Amino acid sequence: MKRRLVTGAYAAFILLGLGWAGWAALSTAGLETIAGGWLGPDATVTSVPRLGQLPWFALMIAVAFYAIWQAVAAQRGMLHRSLRPWVLAAVLCNALWVAFLERDRIGASLAFGIMLLAVLVRIVVMIAKSQLLQQVDRWITRAIFGLFTGWLSVIVLVEAVAFCAVSGADSSTLMFKGACALAVLLLALFLCAMSFKNPLGIYFNAGALWVISAIIVDRYTGHANSPAFATVLSVAAVLMCACLFSAVRTRIRALLARRDSQLPPSSQ
Repeated sequence: MKRRLVTGAYAAFILLGLGWAGWAALSTAGLETIAGGWLGPDATVTSVPRLGQLPWFALMIAVAFYAIWQAVAAQRGMLHRSLRPWVLAAVLCNALWVAFLERDRIGASLAFGIMLLAVLVRIVVMIAKSQLLQQVDRWITRAIFGLFTGWLSVIVLVEAVAFCAVSGADSSTLMFKGACALAVLLLALFLCAMSFKNPLGIYFNAGALWVISAIIVDRYTGHANSPAFATVLSVAAVLMCACLFSAVRTRIRALLARRDSQLPPSSQ
């Protein structure tokens, strides 16, 4: 009975934290009014359009689903119990990240965004080192935190670029745009490598690729379009797509080979 109360309280705290973050995000007039508009559409070459921001709401629903799902008796494993303080920390950092951004404190928001990314990295390391016995557990746990980590890695980079612009950097210079392109390209190369090195690498890649693709489209078609920057990001996106498809194909082949090895000789 005590364990059920603890698990229920944990799920309630997660839902409360996610609700707080959701309310803060929905009550914001718009990114155009925050930090001098440097996070708004077409403010810098790395500005993320609304299409790239939308996954945040889906990810909040997914984390809420995870909090409820892991509270089910059949899913209470050692991994999920050890993840609880880290997931709580991630939810708290997420709420503070959004709340400070809503209050036009981009410096504090960026700090909590980096903390949130660090906590998510810790979570995915714990997941990658653990053996998830049930196939559904692999899909739910890995997909939720893997996609969140990949998506957030690009978002934090974009917020860091906006913070530099707020701090006085001239975002219209070729050097600034080149540094932004190099940063995104290096992040893309890192995620390409992680697609093969980490069990969650496929999800990192997919989460980041969504944001980068949205930026590319906006840089080609937006008011402050930048075809050169979009072309560099397109190279990064093509590399990420190639690694993603290759990693998925390799993973599927491995799963099929494992399934065939477990079949009795008479059925093969």
